[in-house]
Amino acid sequence: MPTTAANVPLAHNPGDSLAAELEAYNRAFAELELPWRWDPPTFRQLQSVAADQDVVGAYVERHKPHLLRIYEKKFLRDLVAVAKDRHWHESAHPISHPPVGRP
Repeated sequence: MPTTAANVPLAHNPGDSLAAELEAYNRAFAELELPWRWDPPTFRQLQSVAADQDVVGAYVERHKPHLLRIYEKKFLRDLVAVAKDRHWHESAHPISHPPVGRP
């Protein structure tokens, strides 16, 4: 069974766009050294309550409000979005590398 970056089993087909988006978010969190890991139920719940699909903003408001004393919600959302979009693109278009030691 496929897992997320946090080794949480996904209950979805690996080709499912929800699972791929969740994986991209979790990889972005890891890259940014944020101790956040979302599982499928958390991600679906955030999607259901997020205004304008701002799942990062919804998460911060509900689970990490102390961060809003230091950072603007838009800054956190944009920071994660850049990394998430890169991981999403890389998973959709993986770079093919030749085997080590071969041209």
